[in-house]
This record gives sequence, C-alpha cells and structure tokens, in this order.
Amino acid sequence: MQCIYLNADGTISATSEPLSQCAGYVLVTASDAEAFTASTQITSLDIGEAFIWGFGLVVTFGFLSANVGYARKIINKI
Repeated sequence: MQCIYLNADGTISATSEPLSQCAGYVLVTASDAEAFTASTQITSLDIGEAFIWGFGLVVTFGFLSANVGYARKIINKI
C-alpha cells in the first residue's frame, strides 16, 4: 500500500509517508481490494440466516414464556 496525493493540476504524487500519517489517498493491491470487498459483501444466504435466527428466537422465547405461564397457573391453583 502506498500513500498518494492528487495535485491541483490533476496529477498524482506518490509519497513514502507511513499509512498512519497519510492524509491523501491509499493505493491498495488488487488482491487486497478483492479481499476487502469479499469480506464486506452481504449474500442472500447471510440475509436468510439472519432472518431464521431472528424468527427462531422469537418463537423459542414465545414457547418458553407460554410454558412459564402455564406452570404459574397450575401452581396458583394448588
């Protein structure tokens, strides 16, 4: 990776600044850019998994709370 600056005349100047001090743009290799976009891409499988987890948790806690309610009613009758 390399720090570059865009000059006023539209040319690019490469510098040897460390990335932590770079105030311009950073050039990355094609493999780094591909790895970044692949890691931040959301697929339909990711959406389906999130939906199933959310729906499953609602159903599970609903079932558990109903069972607790039934147990409380039985205990109150005794």
